[in-house]
Amino acid sequence: MPIHVQCDECFQSYKVKEERAGQTLKCKSCGSRMQVPAADEESEDLFEHYGEPITPQRKTKTAVKSKKKKSRKKGPSLSMGKLVKKAFGVMSMALGVLLLGTSIYMFFTGETVDGKKGRPVAGLLMASVFMGVGKKWLFDE
Repeated sequence: MPIHVQCDECFQSYKVKEERAGQTLKCKSCGSRMQVPAADEESEDLFEHYGEPITPQRKTKTAVKSKKKKSRKKGPSLSMGKLVKKAFGVMSMALGVLLLGTSIYMFFTGETVDGKKGRPVAGLLMASVFMGVGKKWLFDE
């Protein structure tokens, strides 16, 4: 039965034959000297010096009751928040269409409703913004 020896300097482990018990050996890793314990020293009970090892107790999981959800298929439901969002989406789309129509009128006639010189670029931009927001509010869930 081999004797287990560990270097005190580099902690390299070795297995040595029983005939080498009590001899001093040189560590192959770091070159320091180490004493091979006698065969009866190895079988010495380590619990005398250190006591019984303390193992942490595992926490047991408590049984959790699982609640099964009742699956009922419902039709589309609108909460108050969704209803308001849809209403503002409709109003935003309507305002976007109104701005688009006004911008197209200004583009072809070259003047505003008041008779002044018009620039339809700002109206086209605002129409696209209002219609984009309205589309998002109406069709996103």
